[in-house]
Amino acid sequence: MLIRSLAAALLAAVFSQASFARTDTLVAVSDGVKLRIVDTQTRDVPAVVLVPGWSFTADIFKKQLAALGERYRLIAFDPRSQGRSTLLDHANSPDERGEDIANLIATLKLDKPIVVGWSQGVQDVAAYVLEHGTSDVAGLVLVDAPVSGGAPAMKPEQAAATLGRMPIYVGAQRRYLEGMMSYVFRKPLSPAELDAIVSAAMQTPTSVGVSNLILDLFGKDYREAFPRMEVPTLVIAAGTSPEKDAQLAQRIANMTTKVVEGAGHAVFYDDPQAFDAALTAFIDEHAKARR
Repeated sequence: MLIRSLAAALLAAVFSQASFARTDTLVAVSDGVKLRIVDTQTRDVPAVVLVPGWSFTADIFKKQLAALGERYRLIAFDPRSQGRSTLLDHANSPDERGEDIANLIATLKLDKPIVVGWSQGVQDVAAYVLEHGTSDVAGLVLVDAPVSGGAPAMKPEQAAATLGRMPIYVGAQRRYLEGMMSYVFRKPLSPAELDAIVSAAMQTPTSVGVSNLILDLFGKDYREAFPRMEVPTLVIAAGTSPEKDAQLAQRIANMTTKVVEGAGHAVFYDDPQAFDAALTAFIDEHAKARR
């Protein structure tokens, strides 16, 4: 409870100077599953759904919510079993999370939103497209992760490194997450920021975290969604990303790319100006406000 209260207080401080209204609430997306969403509630503007990565919450997009929340209706959420959303000991694959995206769009009656997925969220968006296509969205933004090709596409050394880190995560969750943040963020975090982000990530049990990672990277070949991505798609990669070339080489029709030099994995947090400029240009070109 203390962790959740601290995270809520920090997020509230970000919005205290904002001129728009916003809600932070739980929304039922299926039987037994509620997602915690932060919604700027902005009217008559394009809608944008923000999907965070492995163990992160809606709060990771706080800079975009504050800077762009008046220009667009931004909806960020905690994926199932992360943050304050419903905790499940099963059904946490990209397929279920992709279904949550579809249900969230339907529940909130969003008219052709832009859907932005970061890291694990890229797999969730690909799973959504694989099942539902893109008739209900205006565009996709895939941030700093290639769509997974499953176990056959993994290089042996990459698989060994990924799996080899999991015992550390299970045995010392906070220490692992604190170390991980030096890769996720290249710009220094304040002690308060680091503690809030790590504390929020620790709300995902390690058993769920391990299974999520395995299902994301070693599961289905989500590249099968490429032919169904029939809307404009923007790929944003960090200049420091070891998977930058793989991201830029994805065979997605109508794909444009943006490389943000010097930023870490959390491109939008390290260099929000460059990220927001690329996102804004994409939204303004491809999304239509609901009138």
